[in-house]
Amino acid sequence: MKTGHLLVLAAVAVAAGCATEQSFSQLDGYRWSRIALNTYDVIIISVDGEHYVQNGATPIMVPPGQHKIVVQGPPTAGFSKGEQRTLDLTVEPCTRYWLEARKQNAVQQDFEPAVNYEEPIAGCKRG
Repeated sequence: MKTGHLLVLAAVAVAAGCATEQSFSQLDGYRWSRIALNTYDVIIISVDGEHYVQNGATPIMVPPGQHKIVVQGPPTAGFSKGEQRTLDLTVEPCTRYWLEARKQNAVQQDFEPAVNYEEPIAGCKRG
């Protein structure tokens, strides 16, 4: 292997090591707990104005701190899309948040965005 290749590999290894030292958090539009009635999964539209198309298997990574999260609730009968709401959330370091839409009943379009569940992220450094 050439010296240039070794330097590139060393730089990548150092950068990867530094990346693991920074804390991060995750947002997920799929509920962790589905026990409560009239709660639904949401689609995360944007975080602080940055738009996302959330892949179901991949939570959105965000830095800790205050965030404005725009979510779309589920549509009810007669509607093709759900309404959008904004959730102001103080995100703690190394924490995963499962978000949800809370409705008063299954037939209304209106909902309140909320945190369904949160848990520490294993292996994440808090500082």
